[in-house]
Parts: sequence; C-alpha cells; structure tokens
Amino acid sequence: MSRKQIFLLGCMALTSLPGIAQAQSYDDRPRAVPVAMQPEDENNSPSPSQMLVDERAGGWVAIHHTPDAGAHTDLCIAGSESEILMFRADAESLQVRSADDHWTLANGEKGNMTVTVGTYTRVFHMQANDATTLAADIHADDLTHLLDAMAKSHVALVKFGDRTTLSVNLAGSVPVLDRFRGCTETQHFADLGQGAGQKASPF
Repeated sequence: MSRKQIFLLGCMALTSLPGIAQAQSYDDRPRAVPVAMQPEDENNSPSPSQMLVDERAGGWVAIHHTPDAGAHTDLCIAGSESEILMFRADAESLQVRSADDHWTLANGEKGNMTVTVGTYTRVFHMQANDATTLAADIHADDLTHLLDAMAKSHVALVKFGDRTTLSVNLAGSVPVLDRFRGCTETQHFADLGQGAGQKASPF
C-alpha cells in the first residue's frame, strides 16, 4: 500500500508565472497527516510502527512516530497540512521541509526557500529528499526563533527561489507547534524553548 493510500493525502500544486511572484494560500481546508514527514521505511514497517496524531488545529497537525506500538518515540513532526511548511525532529537532526506531490525534483536538486514571518526572515538552502520533498537541516536555536515568530503572527510567506511565493495561514499553529516543542524536549532531541501556549506549572 502506498503512503498516499495510508494517509489519504490531498495535495495542491505550486503555481508560478514567469517573472511574477504569485502569493497563494493553501490552508483554507484541513487535510490529512503530512506524508513528507513520515519515516523513509514506513511503507515496509511491521504493524507496531505507527504515526499517531498528537494535536490538530486549523490547518496544522502534530504527530509522532513510534516503532514499537507506543513504547518509544523516534520522530516528532509538525506542520501545515498543505505540506508547504513542516518541521521534523529525531535523534540525529532537526529539519525544515516542504513538499508537493506535483513536483518532479531531480535527485539532490537544490534551491533556496525563504521563510518570512513578521520581521523574521530566513533563507534555507533546501535539497531534494525525494521527487516531491525538499529538506534542510536547522539548528535548535534557529528553529526556536522561527517558532517564536510564528507564535506571534497570523501568516507566513514561503518563497521558492525568485519565482513562487505561497502564504501559509498560521491559525491553529500555536497548540500544534507547542506539542512539537514538547515532543522534541521529552525525547531529548532538542530544546526548542517554551511555546506560547505551554505552561510550566498547572497552577
């Protein structure tokens, strides 16, 4: 069974016009769990391997992967269900990702992806992870600054090279990204700081 069938992913194409940066929004409707964040071998994994949803709000979702029916977590992921902007954490690295099933990326293809949220702007040097997914490693401090900026804004702009700019609605992202922060800290993958919706005390 393909990963598309597993997660029933609805995909949208990136649209671009030569010489014109087109701003579009693909977060108007909730979608399935982002396929581009799942482990590489998920299709061939035994039944104890599961992707479990931790939080879903607006057009955003946080999930984690367990290889042994919940005894351990080896992957924390979160992102827009449109797959335009996603985050992935495991014991080896932190990543920013973007995906579109209509892309046909060459093996190892590279390009710049600029993320702008309020006064925050960062250029990520992306590389094709497969034919439909771009990824870039990011340091914990840098990711913390990006998540903090997202918690204070309503929209993120994601620009690919100089051709296409997409807008990502951040409504619902705060509790989702807080879950992601909590997952990465609990699993000792990284310390991404205190989220806007997290509480250090129940009182």
